[in-house]
Amino acid sequence: MSMLLLLALACTAGKGSLAECEDVQVQLSEVMPTVATVTFRTSTEATARIAVEAGGLSFETRSTPSSEDHQLVLRGLKPESEVSFQILTESEGGSSECEAQTLTTGYLDGGLPTTLVSGEGNDQWMMVPLIGAFTGPVLLSPDGVITWAWPEERPLDVYRARHLRDGSGVIYNAASVSGDPSADSELVKVSWDGTQVETISVPLLAHDFVELVDGTLTAIVVEYRPGSDGVDIRGDKLVEIAPDGTQTTVWSAWDCFDPEITPGDEPALGWTFVNALNVADDESAYYISIRNFSSIVKIDRASGACEWAVGGEAGTFEIDGVSFKHEHQFKVFDDRLLVFDNAGLANNKSRVVEYQLDVAAQTATEVWRFEPDPPLNSFVLGDVDRLDDGDTLVTWSVAGQIDRVSPDLTRSFSLNTELGYAFGFMTARTSLYGE
Repeated sequence: MSMLLLLALACTAGKGSLAECEDVQVQLSEVMPTVATVTFRTSTEATARIAVEAGGLSFETRSTPSSEDHQLVLRGLKPESEVSFQILTESEGGSSECEAQTLTTGYLDGGLPTTLVSGEGNDQWMMVPLIGAFTGPVLLSPDGVITWAWPEERPLDVYRARHLRDGSGVIYNAASVSGDPSADSELVKVSWDGTQVETISVPLLAHDFVELVDGTLTAIVVEYRPGSDGVDIRGDKLVEIAPDGTQTTVWSAWDCFDPEITPGDEPALGWTFVNALNVADDESAYYISIRNFSSIVKIDRASGACEWAVGGEAGTFEIDGVSFKHEHQFKVFDDRLLVFDNAGLANNKSRVVEYQLDVAAQTATEVWRFEPDPPLNSFVLGDVDRLDDGDTLVTWSVAGQIDRVSPDLTRSFSLNTELGYAFGFMTARTSLYGE
């Protein structure tokens, strides 16, 4: 139910401040009752942000542009909880702290699973799709509570969800990968309060996509071409979707590989089966995981040329250590490659492995690995991310488990969901309101 709190009391300005708060109004979303929109005026032109205390968590929003009229959307609020918040302003006269206010959030329904958490060593907000009786993106707080959830009600899967760069909401892919790809697949944008939904039709979407700084979206898309025997070959391509909606193919598997020379190892899944996508920090290159090659490939964005490949059939690097097999997510940073290795070990064990890359010498040297005890097997999906403090966030998708692991292999945080649920690819952030 919608809750409209009309707070007519003027906020008390801090010492030396000229910007006082007036006509504060809080609107809890009818669609997403863990999201609240706060509107207010200031007595003079100012920037404003909100400090939030909610369910044991403390955080601050971005600042509004300098104005007398302000609006901020609060997300990351736990369901059915009391939230304390305070508006903070900055003006030419100085800073101001308005009177603290409270609101109570509503119940998130939709048959969401419970989560079980051990350890307190996590500071990441985790945007990740759930796949199960409830399928769709959810936002997990650092302590493992579902604070936002959007059900995908069509018979499609969701493998990746990301925060929109402009801060307005979430984007996810509704696709079919476990069987035949869907002609009805879409990228879906949802505002935080759930009142605005935009869909972008991208037929034959696969596992993953990225958003570039200018708002361009790049997605893995299945591509069919006739083979030498007249039977269609299932490959993959990268499609860029410009902000104006124009869709352009910028790379195809056939640009770099020949199915007669590099055939892949599981024809039942097609030829290449590209299953993960990342973009270089300067956006000059894409990195992809080609599952059926057991290879991670760097692609020049401007030319579509494949610059190098690590592992498997397409590999141009010599690997010192155990290579990976049927990998999914990965991260390229500095001179390192971090990989979620689904099947590189015997006896149905998955692991995380890190290599140091020497691009000039075309060598990859194993420098770190994590193999959980007892073992876990994620035969599909799986994600890994290296955090700023050196810890590694690992998503054991099929096992429904997320771990935070230190360089010395200690787990400081572990989250499990109910039996029968899997996780898609993870997007982790320290702040919900930063870049």
